[in-house]
Amino acid sequence: MNHADPATIKNINEAALKEFISNGYKNASLRSIAREAGVTTGAFYGYYKSKAEVFDGIVGEHAKFLKALFAVRDGEDYSDFGKSRFTRLFVYTFDNIDGVRLLVAGSEGTVYSELFHELTELVADGLKPYSGSLEEEFVHSLISGLFESYCELIVHDAGRCKAGNALYKLWSFYEAGWRALL
Repeated sequence: MNHADPATIKNINEAALKEFISNGYKNASLRSIAREAGVTTGAFYGYYKSKAEVFDGIVGEHAKFLKALFAVRDGEDYSDFGKSRFTRLFVYTFDNIDGVRLLVAGSEGTVYSELFHELTELVADGLKPYSGSLEEEFVHSLISGLFESYCELIVHDAGRCKAGNALYKLWSFYEAGWRALL
């Protein structure tokens, strides 16, 4: 990326965010991004190599944060079934709603399209010491369902308050289920 004109980069990023939110990555138009940013398509390529590069610039740090959040690290555990991590996920989501919404609902056709599957795998790995005799596929399915519920709240724009209440109830439901099974 060329850093020659910060104002132009800012205009391109804002136009790209708007286009990606409206249409998702797959259906976003690079020409529309350039037009909205007030640059030619050729000028766009002076700042970014591709539509994928500008998308990565918008969501890359969010994906990196989410992967780190759910990764199993030495000395940390999932003895609360991941509750503290899902709480941090909720706070992060609503502090960074546009970027996270793109990951949830606008990343088809990018390297981020499988992010929530990857997060499910990370949580499943973290829960292995606590999941007893439960089959790995079943644990995966439970975690995937929780992430799907979270994504639905983002896709349908529940807002911070309603989503918070819903996630609290979902967590209560899932936690009771975990405890009953184990």
